Formats: sequence, C-alpha cells, structure tokens
Amino acid sequence: MSSEYFFLTGYRVFMMILVGAAVLGLFLILNHTRLGLRIRAGTLDLETVSVLGVNVRVLRNLNFGLGIYLAGKPGEIDLGMLGLEPTIGDNLIMPSFIAIIVGGLGSLPGTLVGGLLIGVASGVTSVFFPSASEAVIYVMMAAVLIVRPRGLLGEEGRF
Repeated sequence: MSSEYFFLTGYRVFMMILVGAAVLGLFLILNHTRLGLRIRAGTLDLETVSVLGVNVRVLRNLNFGLGIYLAGKPGEIDLGMLGLEPTIGDNLIMPSFIAIIVGGLGSLPGTLVGGLLIGVASGVTSVFFPSASEAVIYVMMAAVLIVRPRGLLGEEGRF
C-alpha cells in the first residue's frame, strides 16, 4: 500500500490524542465518580434517584450540558482540517448514527467499537473500491442488526 492513501500529519495526531483523552475522561467520570454513578442510575430509574435526594433537575441540566459540549467538540476540532462552511458536519451525521446502532444503543464502549469498525471498513473499502466506501457502512449495519438486533455491545431490553 502506498503512502498516498494515508497522511499522518501533526494535526491528525493532535486530534487522535484529544479524542482519546475525551473518551478516557468520559469513561473515568461515568465509572469512578459520584456524578457518573448518579448519571448511570438516572438512566435506569430516575424516580428512585430523585427519592434518594438527588436534585434530578440539576443532574439533567449537567448531563445535557456535557452532551452538548461533547457533541460540539468534534466540530471544533474538525474545523482545522475541513474549514468553516454551512454544511461542515453533513457527511459525518449518518456514519455517527450508524456507529451508535452498530455498537448498541446506550453502550459507550459499543459506540466506540462501532465507530472504529465502520471507520476501518469504510477506509479499507475506499482504497480498493472507492465507489462502495459509503455503502459498506450500511451493509455492515444491516448485517449486525440481522445477527444481533441490539447491536454488538447493547443490552437486551435496555430501551
């Protein structure tokens, strides 16, 4: 494979480090802090969390704010490579949605695995058969949903 297909620039390395740090930080917050425990408990039974004395309104607002921040960060990071234009994230919406479905709804590790799988599959396909690079993610999603309808790491009956 020649080097014309893959460019590893300093900015891409910076992006990978920043995304890795954000994912690690989110895992640590959700699994090793009281806030993470409350967020995870609130996704399962919000009423019980409220009865235990947690201010559910503040918890929801904090969770929503964290979600907005984490949703906007990739756009901010990608801006350095793609440039600013009105349709900057249009080509990333469907692959992101498919990564969530392939990994399993509600599963953060599943979303990470799903994103890596469809990214690698799309990248390899674009090298050997460029016209099918977008279709391969839909085929992958269909195959996963046929074999395992809840996704790769999704829990049965969660939603």
